[in-house]
Amino acid sequence: MSAALRALATGYVSVAVLLTVGFVLLRAALALMSRLGLPLSARQTLTAGRATLALALLLPPACMAVRGLVPTGPLFTFERSVVRLTTRLPEPAWSPRPVATAPKSAETPAPFPVGLAVGLLLGTAAGVHCARQLRQHLRLIRRLESLPRVRQVGRVAVVLNDAEDTAFSTWFPRRAPHPSAWVAVPSRLLEDTEGLRMTVLHELQHHRQRDTMVAYVRLALGALFFWNPVVHAFGRWLATCQELACDEALVSGGKARPHDYARCLLEAALRTTHALPLPAGVTGMAHPTKRRIEMLFQLRPSRPHRTAGLVAAVALTLAPLALWAQTATRSRTVTLAEAQALAQSSQREGDVTVVVDEQVVEKLNKLVGTPKGRAFMKKAMENLATHREALTRTLSARKLPEGLLAVAMVESAVTNMPEASNLPSLAPGMRGAGVWMFIPSTARQYGLRVDAEVDERLDVARETEAAAALFSDLYARYKDWRLALAAYNLGEKKVDQVMSETGLRDASELARGGHINDYTSTVMAGLLILRNPHLLD
Repeated sequence: MSAALRALATGYVSVAVLLTVGFVLLRAALALMSRLGLPLSARQTLTAGRATLALALLLPPACMAVRGLVPTGPLFTFERSVVRLTTRLPEPAWSPRPVATAPKSAETPAPFPVGLAVGLLLGTAAGVHCARQLRQHLRLIRRLESLPRVRQVGRVAVVLNDAEDTAFSTWFPRRAPHPSAWVAVPSRLLEDTEGLRMTVLHELQHHRQRDTMVAYVRLALGALFFWNPVVHAFGRWLATCQELACDEALVSGGKARPHDYARCLLEAALRTTHALPLPAGVTGMAHPTKRRIEMLFQLRPSRPHRTAGLVAAVALTLAPLALWAQTATRSRTVTLAEAQALAQSSQREGDVTVVVDEQVVEKLNKLVGTPKGRAFMKKAMENLATHREALTRTLSARKLPEGLLAVAMVESAVTNMPEASNLPSLAPGMRGAGVWMFIPSTARQYGLRVDAEVDERLDVARETEAAAALFSDLYARYKDWRLALAAYNLGEKKVDQVMSETGLRDASELARGGHINDYTSTVMAGLLILRNPHLLD
């Protein structure tokens, strides 16, 4: 999975978790405050609900941005990001003990991308749902345009509607001078002047509260998280809070008397008992309840500090949860900034320099973030405990860097395997034998006997001597370890050819252009793990 898709999946899961926990936490806090005699007004409750919704949507990208700006340390002590270990000096982390490992079967084909398939399915379902709802909404807007208008003030138009028995309001972005906000009222209200006035005031209050705009957010969330019942419950609760907040604003603001407004709600309830549900993205006076009428006579004084305290408490709970959700989703994946920090902190003087680019990060995440890659590298690290001293002694005798041990890790998992072995290797191309996986022609070129009777590639000491000689020759030829590694896998002839054709000497550029394979990137990723074994913890 690419970094972009992984970030998208992380954000999706994080938002789903925060919406669920945030709504449950908010409702529990509101219930507790009511029991303690500290209830919030309807408008304060709506503000707290919208703040919780905003936190659930904004915290995941905010956490991602902060993590990108601070790649060298964690945000919280419980955060499992690998960067928290980048300040540790590299140290031998393997005890010299032989480990018996069972033979592994041959590599299986790449598994079906279940995560990508699920993501495409969810995205398609959400897109189809939103498209259908928006299509219905556009039809509604065109119908409202054709209805007789009672009045128009600025971009807000009040129209008479006989198709529904309930009043409603809606908004859709349009260019001036066309109206972008509508209030639709039943024609029967023309006979009730006071009822018409309060109905229009109620619907206009929805526009003032931006309820008609927030409706699109609820529509999108309902489509994206159609599988999550808590998200749907959150949306319904917000819709109820919007109605209560409108009622409270009109009565407490002196625009309507409680008894008259209660009568209006009762009459609307009697006429809309069998009303069809309002279209998506539409708010209105449909389905009034006993609770709304009782609220009119139980107005609560505004206590701004209560709302601020409640929102702050929710934020303090959701912020670390957002980091946890990202960590749980990202699993063991490493970002480019994190890999660069790891390479810099673990670089040893005189050793092979790890140049971290996108390809190296991709390989590193395959090795530490997938069960297959982790199993291979763990086996390599265990086997290295057996042969490390002998391999390092031979490399040092040739004044070669110890980082070349990563080649044996990638080639054979430091397993002395015959050419006919079915054990896995991360090296592309022709299969060899031994710890360093020499092919017959290269082995003979460096003095090893390979025939039907004897295969000296399986003599670890002899093959390591030959590998050290080959490394010395390649570095003397290219003066660059990454090009030398490319030639170790592809051969000097191939590397010389692509360098001559492209005029490039940068292994990253050659790999990005498809001129050489990804072997060098794999070795660089293996070297990062060799120097930072905690990546496999």
